[in-house]
Amino acid sequence: MRTFLLFLCGIFTISISAQTTSIPDQGFEQALIDLGIDSDQTLNGQVLTSDVASVTSLDFSDEINGFYYMQNIDGIEDFSSLKFLNLSEVGLMYYNSSLDLSSLTMLEELNLGGYGDVQVNYIKKVLLTNNPNLKTIYGDLETINLTGSDTYISNLTCSLGQYFPDANEISFVCVEVTNPVQAENGQGIYSTWNISSYVNFSEDCSLSESNFKEIKIQLFPNPTTQQFQLKTNEEIKSLTVYSLNGKEILKFQNQNTYDVSQLPAGIYFVKMETSKGTGIQKLIKN
Repeated sequence: MRTFLLFLCGIFTISISAQTTSIPDQGFEQALIDLGIDSDQTLNGQVLTSDVASVTSLDFSDEINGFYYMQNIDGIEDFSSLKFLNLSEVGLMYYNSSLDLSSLTMLEELNLGGYGDVQVNYIKKVLLTNNPNLKTIYGDLETINLTGSDTYISNLTCSLGQYFPDANEISFVCVEVTNPVQAENGQGIYSTWNISSYVNFSEDCSLSESNFKEIKIQLFPNPTTQQFQLKTNEEIKSLTVYSLNGKEILKFQNQNTYDVSQLPAGIYFVKMETSKGTGIQKLIKN
């Protein structure tokens, strides 16, 4: 009986020690090998979970090891102790999907690269909904979801923007938060946040500000106290004004002047349906 129990204990011990984390991207695994994290030093699509669970820092910008090209970082969710993550030079491709880092509850600093430099990553959206220890976010992308984390985060510094080198322009990043009005005005839980000027706050970033390169529309005056007009050569089919939390406030057909005098002072999104598609711009009502 004793031998049998020892045998079972041995199996149980082996099963625990052999727990692995899938790393499907070879570039990601090679980086973990080069950094001395993957203990078996073999490209086999996996690492021991015990190898990654205690890692507190991942910096893929180390020039000694050179440029790391990885299309995804699937498996990052098991880096449960991670506090610092630098993905600025890895060539990530998350243009049609989201990069979910919400499981990294200890994460304090995230660098996604770009924003004025050569853009290496292509990331449409990052999810950071369960990261209460965040202190710094830097990067070039379209959307970040901080809803859930934002009620716990204090002293957050965000340096964000979408840089378009061909046009030498920086466009806005949409940041999803619990209370976009307070965030926009630096009030309440957001009063200690230090946010770059290229950020819009919203409850729903599907109503984010668009970059009008092909649909050339100018909204003026902006800010406004009474009304605004549009300067464009495009045919405007309809125009809708939304609050920051995505609620429809006003709807207009094509006209010369749009009266918003009855709106309270604040920040709104103006969605325009044109013959070439849909665009959204931010309106400030004083």
